[in-house]
Amino acid sequence: MATQVFVNSGSWPAPQGFPLSPTGLGKVSEVDNQYMCKDDYLQTLQATALGITTASPIYNNGQLDKIILRASAQINRFCSRWFDTQTIDEIKRDLTVRPFNPRLVNVIPNNGPIQQVNSMYIQVLQWYIAVLVDPLEQSYIQIQPDSAIIDIVPLLSTAGAGTGSPIPAQILDKVPLGKLWINYTFGFGQPLTGITAQSLVQNTVFQPSQTQYRLWAPSQTVNVYVDDSLIVDPTLYTIDYPNGIINFGTDLGAGHVVTFDATTNNTIPADIIQAVIMLTTKLIGDPGQNPLGFKSLNLNNYSVSFDDTGKDSGRMQEIKELISPFRKNMWTVI
Repeated sequence: MATQVFVNSGSWPAPQGFPLSPTGLGKVSEVDNQYMCKDDYLQTLQATALGITTASPIYNNGQLDKIILRASAQINRFCSRWFDTQTIDEIKRDLTVRPFNPRLVNVIPNNGPIQQVNSMYIQVLQWYIAVLVDPLEQSYIQIQPDSAIIDIVPLLSTAGAGTGSPIPAQILDKVPLGKLWINYTFGFGQPLTGITAQSLVQNTVFQPSQTQYRLWAPSQTVNVYVDDSLIVDPTLYTIDYPNGIINFGTDLGAGHVVTFDATTNNTIPADIIQAVIMLTTKLIGDPGQNPLGFKSLNLNNYSVSFDDTGKDSGRMQEIKELISPFRKNMWTVI
């Protein structure tokens, strides 16, 4: 149960260019990704009503992907959270531990559900203290995925090393000097293993036949195999993550079997996906029906009112009601 602690002669000062992460790499934050691939959108009644097909310019010029991404991003902003699977760094400030009055330290990340905590460091001034997070090594953390809470377990010791607490007790007893760096993976995505991709363009471009195997998480590892042999050089192909497409750039020849491992975001909650469908339809339909953004239009004895252009009216209100249970208030370290 030894804990890696960097203090005194073994100190690990903050890397140059701070605030980099404790590993010396750049801090990774959440990014917006699509919550639906464009082929899934084409299967909806809304796309049919708009007349969008695989032959439509909006489908082939990349605009539909951009609109779906914009709709997904708006849902993220409203809910103050992200739903797809991502691996990020997060900082919690003003950490106190009170080891002389032992208790669990509750850490509530900004996103959930938590799939895995990859690393955790407590920064005190310029030093970092690594906290064991590997459950196979009797880690100092407990994860509550259902409530998106991480508990740091303080042991009944003040040594700060060896079998003691991973936290320098004397320093963090009452003074909030601690800063917690967490690298964790969250989201509703699910791993895929050994899925076959079909040839789309002359044994060059490959994609799984079913849309449920598309919409790959960009921050997660994608392994590509040809005839069960892992392609170790990632420069030999490019990936279209939102649509699950592998492009080798050259003809592999006939008879080869291409498979892949990835993380799909098609398992995002159904209400979130439905909200993306509704908002995507609105973003496509509104410019076509009312490109100049008029509230109403009158021509002689003919008048029309665009009453769905308001921020909280019509479809927007319906979308907000649909995803309101997923909305998160700002969480803090207790």
